Amino acid sequence: MSENQPTRHRPVEAPSLDTPEALAVGGFHDDEGYEDEYRAPASAEQVGPLRAVRLLYRHYLNSRGEASASEFWWALSYLLMGTVLIVGLASWLNTLIESDQASSIARTLFMFLVVLIPLWVAANIGPAITLTARRRKAVQNEREKL
Repeated sequence: MSENQPTRHRPVEAPSLDTPEALAVGGFHDDEGYEDEYRAPASAEQVGPLRAVRLLYRHYLNSRGEASASEFWWALSYLLMGTVLIVGLASWLNTLIESDQASSIARTLFMFLVVLIPLWVAANIGPAITLTARRRKAVQNEREKL
């Protein structure tokens, strides 16, 4: 075979990285639907306290779907008990450190809680809002069925 003869092999260009074809090669398809639990609309189910807290954080940004009454009340009681515990402990430590004989551990723990309270609120305000939105949808759908 001569080196000057053209070959029949034509190079195939790979699809660019941001096209649907390139994503399909990587296993991502637009028409797959909601197989991932994080992207799927939340379904209302009767749950216990641990599962309710898990669903609260799992559907952090997912306001689609519904939340059952048990999920709503267990998650709300968790948020309320956590807030009362942190704020109560901080106020109790505040009364302890007002005296001059307070230990450095109590002062350090108080400072830690003073920083933790806004972080707790900031981390839980989003899940509480989406949980409330999902519960409202469930109540609205229940009323429409009647």
